[in-house]
Amino acid sequence: MVETSKGGLFNTEKLIFGIRQVTQITGVSSRQLRYWEQQNYISPIQQKKGTSRQYDMHTLLKIANIQRFLSQGFTLSVAVEKAIKVGREAPLIRDFVLSRMNGVNIESDDRATIDFGFLDDSHKQRVLGVIDHGKTSFEIIDEV
Repeated sequence: MVETSKGGLFNTEKLIFGIRQVTQITGVSSRQLRYWEQQNYISPIQQKKGTSRQYDMHTLLKIANIQRFLSQGFTLSVAVEKAIKVGREAPLIRDFVLSRMNGVNIESDDRATIDFGFLDDSHKQRVLGVIDHGKTSFEIIDEV
């Protein structure tokens, strides 16, 4: 595993995407991207004059989320607000889940459980996240 200062598998700040790659990945046209830049919704990374636009992973995810919300029927300004909110919430959710996750048990193609550890300091019950036939739920089980 490659460690980074943020504890991830790799340093996502070094993942750089050209404008063509961004359009292919997200389905957002280069014309739309330029408009979003003019509106200060997104920003390319600093670049040398005469080179094509490049975007970091954070901006790529923001673009993908804006596009997702637009496809759900939201206006551009609302889609941008929602994408900003997702961008703020996602690291918190990731950090919480990773700090609580003790393991994954793949029971079959249709069922898996995620062990989130003990419910409280009594260590009498465990919290499991369950994925069963595409549906998610939680189970609290007694420790034996």
